[in-house]
Formats: sequence, structure tokens, C-alpha cells
Amino acid sequence: MYRDIFAKRLKGLRLSRNMTLQSLGDVAGCNRQNVNNLENARVSPSFAMLMTLADFFDVSLDYLVGRSDDPARPSAGGGMETAETEQNLEKKKLIGMIGALHDDDMSKAIVYMAFLRHWRRREDGKKRRAEGTDMERQPV
Repeated sequence: MYRDIFAKRLKGLRLSRNMTLQSLGDVAGCNRQNVNNLENARVSPSFAMLMTLADFFDVSLDYLVGRSDDPARPSAGGGMETAETEQNLEKKKLIGMIGALHDDDMSKAIVYMAFLRHWRRREDGKKRRAEGTDMERQPV
């Protein structure tokens, strides 16, 4: 049945990204036990979860549930990826990487991301001032 195929494909996709049950649960909006139950075909995913997982792993829903052996997603733009789509994929990859971090490294990643955010705001402020468009302080 499709649940068995889904279970195998979900586990394969998770392992291919070196993700833990917990990190995939964080992406899917559930706990590690729920992911374990999905990977062992004990429960079926909701439609919303299927869509989230297909988007995160960048595979088609048909592939995820066993209706196709081709993981490629159909492209609405005739194969042309938009900058926004590429950016969203990069964000999803980053989320997966963060979820797979060891607990000891998580705080380091948070500090570094805060630094990057601060640096970007500072650079954007410099640019606005140079352009004369920084009439009032932007909300943080």
C-alpha cells in the first residue's frame, strides 16, 4: 500500500540529508515519535504534512506516496526556476541543516545567525543613509 512506500521514501529522504527524527519533526511540525511512526508505516500523514515534506525535500507528492518513481516536481514555469523559488529552496536547506546540528553546536549557529542579521541591518542602514532615504529609524 502507499503507506509502506511513503514510509520507505520518507526514511530514505531523511537519511540522505543526515537528519535526525527530531530535526525532521521540527520541519514537519510534529515530534520525533510521530516521524518514527510515519517511517514505520504505523500512521498516515495528513495532506498538509505531505505537502510540507514534499516541499522540504523538493520532490513531487506522487513520488512521496508511491504513485511515481520520478522524484522530480512538475515545473509551472517550463523548467525555469525563479529567484524566489531558489531562495525558498535555500531556506529549506538551511532549516534542514540547522535541525541536524548537534545540540552543542546549536547555540553557536544561533549566535552566528544573530551576527549576520545585525551585520545586514547595519549595511542596509549605511546604504539608506548614503542614498538619503533614512529619514527615520526603521523598526527592528
